Amino acid sequence: MPPFRVLIVGGSITGLSLALMLEKNTIDFLILEAYLDIAPQVGASLGLQPNGLRILDQLGCCDELLEHAKGHTVQESIYRLPNGERIWDFRKLSDHLIERHGYPIAFMDRQTVLQTLYNKIQDKSKILTGKRVKAIDSSDPTVVKVITTDGSIYSGDIVVGADGIHSTVRQEMARLNVNTGRDYLEEKSLELQLIPQIAFSATYSCVFGISHRTPGIDACTLQDVFNEKFSYLIADGPGDRTYFFLFEHMDRVRFGQDIPRLTETDRDEIVGRHLNDPITPDVRFRDIYERRIRSGITPLQEHVYKYWHYGRMITLGDASHKPHPLTGQGANCCLETAACFTNGLVKLLRSTPSETPVSEGDISSMFDTVQQTRQPRVRFLIEAAHKRQKLVAMDTPEHKSYVATKIPGLPIKVVHSEWLKIFPPAVSLDMVPLPARPHKIPYHDELGAQDNKRSRDESKL
Repeated sequence: MPPFRVLIVGGSITGLSLALMLEKNTIDFLILEAYLDIAPQVGASLGLQPNGLRILDQLGCCDELLEHAKGHTVQESIYRLPNGERIWDFRKLSDHLIERHGYPIAFMDRQTVLQTLYNKIQDKSKILTGKRVKAIDSSDPTVVKVITTDGSIYSGDIVVGADGIHSTVRQEMARLNVNTGRDYLEEKSLELQLIPQIAFSATYSCVFGISHRTPGIDACTLQDVFNEKFSYLIADGPGDRTYFFLFEHMDRVRFGQDIPRLTETDRDEIVGRHLNDPITPDVRFRDIYERRIRSGITPLQEHVYKYWHYGRMITLGDASHKPHPLTGQGANCCLETAACFTNGLVKLLRSTPSETPVSEGDISSMFDTVQQTRQPRVRFLIEAAHKRQKLVAMDTPEHKSYVATKIPGLPIKVVHSEWLKIFPPAVSLDMVPLPARPHKIPYHDELGAQDNKRSRDESKL
């Protein structure tokens, strides 16, 4: 392979996992993280699911993370009415998942996953903190340069924006883009190209946080509390944690620049309205919130950008696709996209003679393949999460009726059917062996193309 350097902007789940993938393939990289702490505690949690854990297994992280979550993987999913009454449950959930797809669901601090990924990267000198990007210089057709606010300049073959929903790399693509007619920010137009209902929009706000274990919130449970125009997701976690999410419908759907930046004052005002809400018949939201360790608030942007790359720059993860957190696919989608990108880059470099520089045209073609491969899948997952939130928040009389009449008798086979849409199509690294994890239903990339349809048919049994 020819010499090649990837500048990764952002020490996120996307950024750190990508760095580890590149290191495993002896591809040079440099992470530029704006903050001084690579794994800060900001009160955020995440749910690792089979599609993400499978990639983390290839990276050597899965066993450590599952050991951390031991005794707290999700074994019971519970749906509750506004008064806290239980109307549906799915017991031994992770046992079902392991049997069918090889891995459980486990909630944990986002900080834990970041620290685990960081620890696995061997060359820590390639991870620079306190490096906030100021600008990107793409004037040289053979190299791209990143300028940070401290005046440092870093050169590479490509730049990957793994810097989240307020991506500086995406802003720089918009600034440098000339004469293409591409709207990289999608902030000024209400024409929503990919998902007419939700592309770069925010319908809900979310108060989230981590609390000390709350009496009455049982271990190994994941609980959805249905309400009108708002809902809760409450998860048990390791380290005597209770994770909480309060999703509330904003006054209207907001688009682009109209999406507000919410503050602690907004958080306190929302929390004040909901402290006495039942979570269970014996637990109020107050009981969880008053035990909080950290909490925050954010508008829930939901989007798949139409354009992911320009020149030698590409955005991955939340900088290109952001689902509602209710279904827990955010971090898992980021891991999949990082793996898809790595597959494309390794294939490109292996097909290029060692003495031949990789052309911008070949890079752009690889970027486009990544975008075209990932967009349909993340679009599906984002649409599914949005529909799920509308149901749990009983947004319409039809949703309310469905909850009252259909949810109590929901067959487990319906959940199994939904899993078939989510997990078997997942991407993994195609150059790193998959550890042996017995599972009944094969992933599509474990099969030859001719076997895919047969597998999907058999998996319905």
